[in-house]
Amino acid sequence: MPSDLPHTPGTYILLLRLDQPLTVQVGRLGRFELAPGSYAYVGSAHGPGGLAARVTRHLRTAKRPHWHIDYLTARAPVIALWLDASPARLECVWAGALRQAPGVTVPIARFGASDCACPAHLFRVPDGDLTPLWDALSRPVWISLRR
Repeated sequence: MPSDLPHTPGTYILLLRLDQPLTVQVGRLGRFELAPGSYAYVGSAHGPGGLAARVTRHLRTAKRPHWHIDYLTARAPVIALWLDASPARLECVWAGALRQAPGVTVPIARFGASDCACPAHLFRVPDGDLTPLWDALSRPVWISLRR
């Protein structure tokens, strides 16, 4: 886990990779089949501990599920992070930018978006070059977790 994450508020994206199909029960949202590929989850951290606390929690596989993403991160590896350490509330802005990017789809309606009007905060993103997505988000900090 990265040890230099800021303890300030901010917005983040977890990039996850599935090498095989995954069936996942997401609390009361339901049971879903996810195809192999890359997925991006947009979240925000405006509570105690900021980005460091929230992202570190998401990176742990052993945890009691609280948010929709907890059901997925318990079974799918997070391979990279994008983050913006600022008090600006960019979560829905970033979700909208990803949703409009070429080749991006919403695999589970309302996933991660139970407290806003967005269709979802989880997206299936094209494999390969993520530069167009990074550009759409105004080039946030990129942290690779692959070793």
